[in-house]
Formats: sequence, structure tokens, C-alpha cells
Amino acid sequence: MVGLGAPAALSRVAITWENAYAKAFTVQLSTDGAAYTQAYATTTGTGGQQSIPVTGTARYVRINLTQRALPAYGYSMWELQVYGDGGTPPAGRTFAGLALVNNVTRRPILGLSPLTDGAVVDLTRLANRSLSIYAPTFPRALKPGGKVVLFKNWALVDPAPFPTRAAAVAATDTNYAALSGALPAANLVAPISDTFETVIATRGTSFLIVADGKHPNDTAVYLDAATLYGILFRESPRPLSNLYAAATTATSMRDVAATAIGY
Repeated sequence: MVGLGAPAALSRVAITWENAYAKAFTVQLSTDGAAYTQAYATTTGTGGQQSIPVTGTARYVRINLTQRALPAYGYSMWELQVYGDGGTPPAGRTFAGLALVNNVTRRPILGLSPLTDGAVVDLTRLANRSLSIYAPTFPRALKPGGKVVLFKNWALVDPAPFPTRAAAVAATDTNYAALSGALPAANLVAPISDTFETVIATRGTSFLIVADGKHPNDTAVYLDAATLYGILFRESPRPLSNLYAAATTATSMRDVAATAIGY
């Protein structure tokens, strides 16, 4: 959802999709953020850059995604732009000291939505999307006392473009700390990368990462689940049952998770 700051007469919505685009979606408009009307609908989306004519007055614009182009993945946009007359857009924000991509190779370090592995990333677009689309919604979505959980994880076999694994870990830690400090909502960082590195240090990358070098295996997913369990339910994951993994493996992964989150 995009908030325009004040009602505006709209003429066009422009979407720049990543590879995981929506084949079917609608564009919806609202003046109060509660009741929405449909301004556009398609079941034959083609991804890439789409310029969509719309007519209506709205303060809020949202995209309702109903069918994935790639069933194995979710939805991801580079940018959503709204055009028209009137309205007062909210003041821009910046994340001081946050490097979302490596400026030499342009490979992503982190983002608030899925990124294509090794893709060329436009830093300005990525930062603008994160700040304009996602960050402003967090305070409105949280219940009293709630927090945004930042899933800190960039576990790959190959640390490139960084010279060493330690350098890659340091960049991840620095960037997530900056992101946590800049978000306009209470948040905490889930130390997924920390648990991965603890295991990798003694058992190697193949213990958690599949042969393509980029994605977690079942043991890694169990480790993630144990870590998030402890954070979300505020109790140690050590007593959990040995589901989905061999007993010795499950026990050791729960111990790593518990230690990382302070139990």
C-alpha cells in the first residue's frame, strides 16, 4: 500500500517487477484506508515495467496480488509509482550508513523483499521501495507492544563479493544493525545468520546449505524454526520435540538456537 498524504486525482500507476511478478492482480483505490474500489484488474500480467492507466481520487493505493507467475516464489517489485494531480506526499526518509548492495559487483547484501541471486541492483530504487512502501506500514500493522522481526540471514557457501566469510558476516551484521536503528517501529533482529555461522564453523557449509550453494536444507529450516520459536514465544526452544530431523541433529540445532537468543 502507498499513502499519498492527501487525496489526489490519479491518472496512472507504474510498476517495475522483479522476476517474481504477479500474473493476476488488481489496483485498488481508497480515500480513507478502509474501503477500497477496484481501478484495474488483469489475469495476464507480463511482468517487467507496466504502466497502468487509472481514474479516480484516492489517498491510498494498494496492489492486490492474486496469482503468481512463478509458483515456487512469492511476489516482488522493484518500484511502485503513482501519478496524478494534488496530494502531499510524505517526507522522504533515508537509512544513514546502510549499504544494500556491493557497489562494485552490484550484488545484493540485504533487502526487505526477495532479491534475485546475483542480480544487478539499482540502489536508489531498492532503498526507495523499502522506505516508501514497507517501512511506513510497520507502525500501523503492529499491535500495542509489538515488534517487527528482521530475519537476519544471508548464508551462502561463496562469500563473494567479499574476500572472506568473516567480511561477509561483518557486512551483514553492520547493515542489519543500521536497518534496525533506522526503521520507524520497534523491532528486533532474529540472529539466523549467527546460528548458521556457529554450525558452519564446526560442520561446514554442506551441513546447512544444499548443493547449489544458495539455499537452506531441511536441517537449516529446522534451525530457523527453533530460533524463531524462541523469539516469538519467548521461551527456550530446547524442550521442543525432535520433529523433522534426527534426534541428535534436532537437539544440537535447538541448543545452537537457544544460545543465540539468550536461553
